[in-house]
Amino acid sequence: MGLFDWFRQSKKTTNIATMDMVVFIVGPSGSGKSRFLDILLQNPNVRWATNSQKQAGTTDVHAERCSFEGIPNDVVLVDTPSFYTYEGPDGEETVKKWMDSWCTNQCKKAGILYMHNIASNPFDANLKISKHLRAFRRTLPRNFAINTVHVVPTMAFGAKLPAERVDASITALRGQAVGVDATMSTIPDERPEMAWDIVQELLNVRTETEVGGRAPINSRCLLKRRLVFRECLQ
Repeated sequence: MGLFDWFRQSKKTTNIATMDMVVFIVGPSGSGKSRFLDILLQNPNVRWATNSQKQAGTTDVHAERCSFEGIPNDVVLVDTPSFYTYEGPDGEETVKKWMDSWCTNQCKKAGILYMHNIASNPFDANLKISKHLRAFRRTLPRNFAINTVHVVPTMAFGAKLPAERVDASITALRGQAVGVDATMSTIPDERPEMAWDIVQELLNVRTETEVGGRAPINSRCLLKRRLVFRECLQ
């Protein structure tokens, strides 16, 4: 059963509540943060606050409060602007102001989905996972805890890389993920169900409808799967 069956409603978020589960989507410019959120919320009943999709490359924080069948807690999805940009304002100050306004309470669970475009310059120090996570953590209110980090490698639309470059980029990125104690998936396809699988892996939750049904995707499967996504069976 896919995201379309789980999704109940989406609305512009207010203050982060103590029982919320929060997913911060973090990563460099062009890593696919906004695209991932768009895919996750592809449902006829989903409406943005402005009745239009968030534009890629925005310098604002965009958050959606969602409810899913089988999960008693609201899930707040937070798409953050990029840090260490070469053009336009850096997102750290923007995120800090948003945090100070909306994250006044510790939530039930919070995690980071870190997006990284493997077609980007592998020698650019500003694209290191650890550097972006340090910047993000500086925006957090005191005593606001992040429970887990999950790295999602992406491929820019239209990018064509030789297999050797893809393998080398994935290996290097996995090394960075291990260095920050993060789990990591392979390159996702553009199905809403796959995006929701990644969110569930981050939050370590499964909907009631999945119990006894399709096996959950675990970290070991995610790390061992090939670049072409297949169903992960246990």
